[in-house]
Amino acid sequence: MLEIMKTALFCHFLLFTARFTEITGAAVKSVVSFSPNWTPVSAEDSVTLICNVAPTAQGNLRYSWYRNGHRIPGDHQSLVIRSASVSDNGYYQCQAGAKERSDSVILNIRTDWLILQAPPAVYEGDTLSLRCHSRPEYDTRNTVFYKDNKTIESPVSESELHIGRVDVTATGTYKCEKEIKYKSNYHTNSATQSIVVSELFSYPQIKVSSDLVTEGDHMTITCDTKLSPHRETTELQFVFYRNGHNVQGFSLSNQYGVPSAQLEDSGNYTCEVQTSSNSVRKRSNMTQIQLKKLFSTQIKVSPDEVTEGDHMTITCDTKLSPHRETTELQFVFYRNGHNVQGFSLSNQYGVPSAQLEDSGKYTCEVQTSTGSVRKRSTLTDIQIQELFSYPQIKLSLNPVIRDHPQIKVIPDQVTEGDHMTITCDTKLSPHRETTELQFVFYRNGHNVQGFSLSNQYGVPSAHLEDSGNYTCEVQTTTGSVRKRSNVTHIPMQGRCQIMLQLNLFRLILSSLVFIWTVGLLYYDIKTRGTTGHLKNRGH
Repeated sequence: MLEIMKTALFCHFLLFTARFTEITGAAVKSVVSFSPNWTPVSAEDSVTLICNVAPTAQGNLRYSWYRNGHRIPGDHQSLVIRSASVSDNGYYQCQAGAKERSDSVILNIRTDWLILQAPPAVYEGDTLSLRCHSRPEYDTRNTVFYKDNKTIESPVSESELHIGRVDVTATGTYKCEKEIKYKSNYHTNSATQSIVVSELFSYPQIKVSSDLVTEGDHMTITCDTKLSPHRETTELQFVFYRNGHNVQGFSLSNQYGVPSAQLEDSGNYTCEVQTSSNSVRKRSNMTQIQLKKLFSTQIKVSPDEVTEGDHMTITCDTKLSPHRETTELQFVFYRNGHNVQGFSLSNQYGVPSAQLEDSGKYTCEVQTSTGSVRKRSTLTDIQIQELFSYPQIKLSLNPVIRDHPQIKVIPDQVTEGDHMTITCDTKLSPHRETTELQFVFYRNGHNVQGFSLSNQYGVPSAHLEDSGNYTCEVQTTTGSVRKRSNVTHIPMQGRCQIMLQLNLFRLILSSLVFIWTVGLLYYDIKTRGTTGHLKNRGH
């Protein structure tokens, strides 16, 4: 049974060695291990020391063995000690070819009746077994194991206690007791050994590629951990979290990269490391990573209050981080969501002569030349103030009275010969009352009075051809603001129409007087007749 176990452990170790060299490709130093993997070793037991090297270093290598720094016989990969004695105790090293010597390992040969054997090194995640070992020629019974003077309840098989996977809490002082038969009597013997379960790897720490990460930077977050030097070939897997949410699942990479970091990549980061078998798993402390703004932006308008005709300048005001003041930015402008000026290096959008239709909700957008960072300002409502109101046509008359009074059936109706004045009425903004305006008048779409400073068009003696659809137009002297009135129809009536109207009026008036007189007479006659009839009945 013991020989089978030795063979199995030896094979297992060779497989481990193969895996070690497969992962690393080359080992700087050789590593010495025991088979079977127990310490201390009982006197007269066999033990094999193995000099493990990388596959790339294997071949016709010449091996050298050392005890306590002195060369000893042996030029093979394995050094077999068939019947160990106390004289074999010491610090052993090996060397493969011209490679550096391995670290020392202690070979401890004991002659005690009973020894407690454990692996030379125990790490988190290892499967731990202990052996309460006595000389094979003695009968034994009732093996019991203790940890820190407390009985371990796990079952014991052939003097071995299989504890299973362990973590650092398994560190402690272990003891085993066994009854050994000597001269026909059983005597209780005990053996102790301190076992330290070492960290397989340190608790990870979050490390950031730069102490100051700015928007647009390539940010690399490293899950930094260190494997035990004797377990450097252990394969680890890494996972990353931001604010408790997974941002990169388990992989062999201990880095999480963000090619172009944005403000939303700020947060509380943690990482977790585990072995491929998940036998050991550790999480880092939380690390807050706060990205710095590359730039901020807002809309500014000049002047503060824009009136029609003003030169309006909208600035996409941006402040770059003090450490990134040379960054080249591009700007674009929108009004009511529609692009009014495409991306360019200018942070200003100018309107040489603002009009009412230039009013709206403005935003600007800023980006780096690569587009790695892009931001839009908040909406700014810009309302263009009227310089002057839309003009209205107003008519004033100075009638010419001759033989007959004029009767106007239609209000503001012009009669031939009237002095007609048409006014282009508009009101300037109270803040711009000194603005000089020019006026022009049209009848039926044809210019009847060109641009001038007068807002009136006068017709000293109106004729029938002066009737029509009138409009006027107002503009500033520079023509930067120009507005036209609605169409106003001005009818014209002739002198004959006046006489007809007058005769018709007289006829209507005479008719009304006649009807009124007849009505009175009829009423009077009827009243008298009724009164006389009543008198006759009284007599």
